[in-house]
Amino acid sequence: MIVNGERTLSCMIRTEDGEICIDPATPVLHVMGKKYAIFILSVLGNDNTRKNFNDLLKAIPGISSTMLSARLHEMVGAGLIERHDGDIVTYELTEMGREIRRRLLPLIEYLANAV
Repeated sequence: MIVNGERTLSCMIRTEDGEICIDPATPVLHVMGKKYAIFILSVLGNDNTRKNFNDLLKAIPGISSTMLSARLHEMVGAGLIERHDGDIVTYELTEMGREIRRRLLPLIEYLANAV
């Protein structure tokens, strides 16, 4: 956030323990807010195994190959997933990606049962 020409932190979330400034997380939040990103993160964490492009394409209903390719590229750039080049290109969650998935699972489970 820029105030009077100077950059300040976006401390918009208040808790009992104080404020949370989201600026350091902005690149990750930007990617995670995009369509299918949570699904990709969730599916990549299944079975703790690497997945190839076609595995992901089959596992995520409604996603096109173009959309999947774009999201994978963005998520690699944000440090959420890692791309492994070889005979077959595979993807897996980074440590940060695994932690975010772990923390999102209770919300996803709640939403799956509440809706």
